Amino acid sequence: MAVAAIAQTSAQYNPNRSRGGSVKHVIGDVVNISDSVDVYKTLISNIPVDKDFLNDPVFAIVGKNKSFYFSVGANFKFVGSYDWGNPISDPMKFAVGDMHSAPTGGNRAFGMSAQGSNIYFNIIGFPQSANQIGLFISFALDKNPGNDYLVHANYVYARYRNLQVGYSSSLYNDKAADPYTIDAHGPIASGAHDNIQINFQKNINAHVRVGVGIEDPDIDYTPYIPAGGDPAKYTGTLRQRFPDLPFYVGYNFDTYSHVRLSGIMRGLTYRNCIEERNRSVPGYGLKFTGSWVAQPCIFYAQAQGGKGIATYIQDNDNLGLDLIPDRNRPGHLVAPWTWGCIAGMQYNFNERVFATGVYSYMHNCLRYYSSDYGIPFDAQLKSGHYILGNVIWQISPLFRTGIEYVHGIRKNADRHTISNNRVYALLSMSF
Repeated sequence: MAVAAIAQTSAQYNPNRSRGGSVKHVIGDVVNISDSVDVYKTLISNIPVDKDFLNDPVFAIVGKNKSFYFSVGANFKFVGSYDWGNPISDPMKFAVGDMHSAPTGGNRAFGMSAQGSNIYFNIIGFPQSANQIGLFISFALDKNPGNDYLVHANYVYARYRNLQVGYSSSLYNDKAADPYTIDAHGPIASGAHDNIQINFQKNINAHVRVGVGIEDPDIDYTPYIPAGGDPAKYTGTLRQRFPDLPFYVGYNFDTYSHVRLSGIMRGLTYRNCIEERNRSVPGYGLKFTGSWVAQPCIFYAQAQGGKGIATYIQDNDNLGLDLIPDRNRPGHLVAPWTWGCIAGMQYNFNERVFATGVYSYMHNCLRYYSSDYGIPFDAQLKSGHYILGNVIWQISPLFRTGIEYVHGIRKNADRHTISNNRVYALLSMSF
């Protein structure tokens, strides 16, 4: 998409969001185009920077004396996919972590899905005042893989001044640095963890923005099971005692170009079944992210690493890698080192057609890992590669189509390597 000149601001938007604009259809106390532009800017300031919410508000209701703004948006996303190699079961999401060796004769698969669709409600109270309140609620259909079509809320939050409370993407994630992909899963090293949280974000000046949060801890670990032990006795869930603490410092060159340094601190509590006592292990992570618009190109970069943060790295989720059994100390769990990176470039041929190329790598250090329960050592994910290319055509403000190729490589702890290829075709409608 072409980028028009814009005023500098410390607010950060996804680089693929349209530049400027106004709400086309307004009901209520709006008297001129300037008013509709103000409504537009206020509404999009309350929308997540996630690539699933790039559509502009088409219509809005404005309350008497402009006491509130209300808009409804929706994204219909239909994809067809074709796999060859070692097919992944979910037709919407190309997850290297979910890749397994195909059975005999099962090395090709066709799938279709509309699970990437969503509908959202955006409400602003006392707009453009010191007491402005924002409420955002989004419902999506992609909770479970396959074609279950169960509705779930993926964003529910309220904003007041610099404070945000509710359920949304973790503050540790930088969604404005994610390249555009048809694949709903995205690059292997992306940050995709959603959480219930309280965070505080403040603009220090026209370029610098900082944030700090308190988030509900969600630990995903592999328990220690002694030889001959009963798994039911050793795998009970232990409530966490410490919140996750994300923070960041960002520098915005303009509304669509930025760099950011994020960090997170965790306290991971588990039950040592040999000593019969609770233990806590510190976890921490650092992430450098950024996006840079240099027409006709947009560049994306991410690099992160840490211990006990597998939950916060895309393809490690649900693999039990926040904590793992220590083979040298029975009963003890350790936080393994994990790191990953993403590099991407988007080329805008014109205002309606662009192409994107992405490479991503992720690595888990498993030298301590020892488990006969859950995922055994040999089959555990050690590293992965993710390569993507797409061409997208914005047919009109409402309709978009495109085609995408994804290649993934999975390497297990025993060095067994498998790969898969997928082609996506997209048809989407947004308003």
